[in-house]
Amino acid sequence: MTESRTAGATTVARLSVEALRSLGVDMLFCLPGVQNDDFFDALFDARDIRPVVTRHEQGAAYMALGAAQVTARPAALCVVPGPGMLNAAAGLASAYWGNARVLALVGAVPAQLRGRSTGILHDLPDPAAVLRQLTKHAGYVGSGLDAVDVWQQAIDELVSGEPRPVAVEVPVDVWSQPADGALEAPRATKPAIDTDQVEEAARILGQARRPLIMVGGGAQDASEPVRELAEMLEAPVFARHMGLGVVDTRHRLHAYLTVGRNLWRRSDVVLGIGTRMEFPNVEWGVDPAQTIVQVNIDAGELDRHGTGTVGVHGDAAEACRLLIDALARHNRRRADRTAEIAQLRAEHLDRIAYLEPQLSYLRAIRSVLPDDGIIVEDMTQVAFVAHIGYEHRRPRTFLSTGGAGTLGAGVAQGIGVAAAAPDRVQITIVGDGGMLFTATELATAVQHGINTTVLLFDNAGYANVQRLQRQRFGADRTIASSLRNPDWVMFGESFGVRTERAGSPEELPRVLEGSLAHPGPSIVAVDIADEPDPWPLMRVRS
Repeated sequence: MTESRTAGATTVARLSVEALRSLGVDMLFCLPGVQNDDFFDALFDARDIRPVVTRHEQGAAYMALGAAQVTARPAALCVVPGPGMLNAAAGLASAYWGNARVLALVGAVPAQLRGRSTGILHDLPDPAAVLRQLTKHAGYVGSGLDAVDVWQQAIDELVSGEPRPVAVEVPVDVWSQPADGALEAPRATKPAIDTDQVEEAARILGQARRPLIMVGGGAQDASEPVRELAEMLEAPVFARHMGLGVVDTRHRLHAYLTVGRNLWRRSDVVLGIGTRMEFPNVEWGVDPAQTIVQVNIDAGELDRHGTGTVGVHGDAAEACRLLIDALARHNRRRADRTAEIAQLRAEHLDRIAYLEPQLSYLRAIRSVLPDDGIIVEDMTQVAFVAHIGYEHRRPRTFLSTGGAGTLGAGVAQGIGVAAAAPDRVQITIVGDGGMLFTATELATAVQHGINTTVLLFDNAGYANVQRLQRQRFGADRTIASSLRNPDWVMFGESFGVRTERAGSPEELPRVLEGSLAHPGPSIVAVDIADEPDPWPLMRVRS
């Protein structure tokens, strides 16, 4: 291997620090422990990498998730093995489905005891089997002799292909071993796009009478070519989760999710860009007369649902530009659909008008957030309505756990976002049900001066669960879904967090503005009840 800055890295621990540095990681979310002591001793000398010590390993993982999502760059966490790794597992699963390049550095039991189930501290029968289910690559540094090769493969995998987490395990007795060799800079690779696939897709799209586009988180860095493609095709664009904001909600061809649902069956060709298309395939169904065209960097998503998809395997931005070029040879002339979409949008807004007070609270949030202001979505009623009732203006401004649907990630995830993007305004929308999963990480935010804002909606229960129980089993058959909550003002202030209540949507902008201007973490608590159900609007088949 070529010489690099790691030429002086004489131990695996120092090599591991250099691997983080090579990825551009300047902040490590972590919870130290005995298996990683030698690593943290090496980290002490790395003044360019700031350790952010958390109160729980899940907090470290969710913070790394948020940091990776908002920056589109690698973020990292470090935890001990066994229960430490398992505590972080939900965060890694969330990063897997949330399009995040998260590196998990995990300590391990002594190398000679691996897999022997001796019950030594933090032992697991097969930790790699767990990590392989949560990451796209899991490496193990068995000795200093293989450390460079294991780390090189890990950092190359992390920056390449689909944005998903990578893990590296290092045994307690290996950190201090001499590392043999030197790391090269991370080598990012992506699939070479097959021009025949592009040509076929362009031919199908070009001849479509009523094309429709769905975008997902994989299109976040392809906003401009997606917009240009939509305008060439006169194709409405709809999204869920982190596809929201790829096309500005105010654009003439933007279609809210319910509009996309209504257009789905009327569209002869649907183009998916950077999306698993799980929701329409599962919830709405595909008509045999429809043609699905998929652009995805993950080859496994090109025909996941067996609908005979025409696939283009590659990076969304690059593939969209190639499609634009190819469409010049194939595209038919279509009528301007501005008026049609405007009418459907107006009908959509009428259709969702009953979703109060959620919509009024969302309008209040929009009134104080700048265009690049970030919302982190936890699993709660106001956030659900944001999918169909909020004005999304930029990519990477609505961050979630995607298909994982992780209740309770939001507070810690938002702290990671705020830590990685301190120059941008950030709000986490969370319910009382999810709040206490990671609310203790507000101590982390105070300790490290991280300016996160938590907007807490308190409906005294797991409201979605409670609603489903009523709908399915009867109004008097709710169980295990009501909650007794603390006094949120006293709770927040006990951490040193600025905490205030907002009594109505009209009052929220003033209170939020004060919280966002505060140079530190803050909570805004809102009592809310009887939120109407948005899900029938999204799930009913056309």
